[in-house]
Amino acid sequence: MLKLYYLEEADSICSNRVLMTLAEKGIDDWIPQKLVLLNRDQFKPEYLKLNPKAQVPTLVHDGKVIRESSIICDYLDDLTLDPALKPKDPVARAHLRE
Repeated sequence: MLKLYYLEEADSICSNRVLMTLAEKGIDDWIPQKLVLLNRDQFKPEYLKLNPKAQVPTLVHDGKVIRESSIICDYLDDLTLDPALKPKDPVARAHLRE
């Protein structure tokens, strides 16, 4: 099961990137864990155990923790093959990461 710790604020680009990836991949079986920046939720001890840098978002999949939005998006893309969000061509994938 996927559990996503994220910020719901509209200006959270990193959280929104992961939410958009979930939507594009059609992954709707996940547990939302909304954090509130103004409450400093990212500094609470239970969150710091998952992400010692207090960065948001964080994904937990079957007990395994994945941090950093771009890495989470890559992981989600690899998790389900259709639709693929990254090109198959290695050069095109490299350009995507530029």
